[in-house]
Amino acid sequence: MSQPQGRLSRLPAGRALIRLDWVIGWIENIVLTGAILLMAGLNIANVLGDNLLKQGLPFAGEINQALLVIITFVGVAKAARHGRNIRMSAIYDQLKGAWRKGANIVITTGSAIVMFYLAYHAVVYEAQLRSIGQATPSLGIPIWILYLFVPAGLFLAGLQYSLTTVRNLSSKELYRSFLEEEVYEDADLNATEGRKLEGDDGGIDPGKADNESGKERH
Repeated sequence: MSQPQGRLSRLPAGRALIRLDWVIGWIENIVLTGAILLMAGLNIANVLGDNLLKQGLPFAGEINQALLVIITFVGVAKAARHGRNIRMSAIYDQLKGAWRKGANIVITTGSAIVMFYLAYHAVVYEAQLRSIGQATPSLGIPIWILYLFVPAGLFLAGLQYSLTTVRNLSSKELYRSFLEEEVYEDADLNATEGRKLEGDDGGIDPGKADNESGKERH
């Protein structure tokens, strides 16, 4: 157990949050692994059937479309859980200390609100699809069932951002996700350039330099 997680696990609320984070991660891993393996197997079977039997799987396209939706939106939640989401950090990287942590809290809180807002509208859209009764042409599966992971993935992403906000509010350290501490070190460009120059100077042969200067004088 890592040191930050160890400190958190000493509190009852902290243990509950750790357990919640573990359950969310387990669900994400199961869904993503199953969707990727099913997509790979479906595409292989479709290609083999098309080339060997001259008859592909007519439902492969619609199932692949549903699997892409699942991978995309559950993948958003997994990226948020590990702090691997795309960030526009031109200003954020220039901040230090409390300003940097405050910006992180604002970003994760805002992201959570957006994710929950989108999840709400995804649920409304699901309700509309169910009322219409639209189904896939080949298998006749209701469309709303295939897209259930859209609001679920958005809700899980919002939950992960919320956990990150709670962790930063309750800890002295800065966390990019609930259990992953953000480590940021400034690059000392002057020191790096100095080491390069020292390395270049150390590689010069003094005798060779004297010979070259003597040739130039002749």
